[in-house]
Amino acid sequence: MFEGVLIVRTRTLYRSFSGNTMTNYDVLREFEAGITNEQLEQAVESSGEAIEELRTGGVPMSYLGSQTFLNEDGSIGATMCRYDADSEATLREHSERAGLAVSDIFVVGPPHAGVAPRTGGTSKSA
Repeated sequence: MFEGVLIVRTRTLYRSFSGNTMTNYDVLREFEAGITNEQLEQAVESSGEAIEELRTGGVPMSYLGSQTFLNEDGSIGATMCRYDADSEATLREHSERAGLAVSDIFVVGPPHAGVAPRTGGTSKSA
């Protein structure tokens, strides 16, 4: 899916309110046959319940948001979900409890500070 894309793994660390070191992670979940919005809502509910279970057990974790990627037929082919957590193991435990697949986990790096190229213009010749 992301063939030819370079993922730079750098850590974004900070202290949570409980004093634990947290890292920003993106979790890629791919769905071969695609899923519906209703199935996505069920997954969101299961995820929320699993996060609450972990928090109740003293495990620091927060959900920050998701991006969906659509197939040609309009079904959801993948999601990229962002979390704050103390480790990749916590994310895998969360996914297992929620019944969610994990295709890959990425540590979120710093934002890119570059300038986007202008579109529609022509390049100057030397």
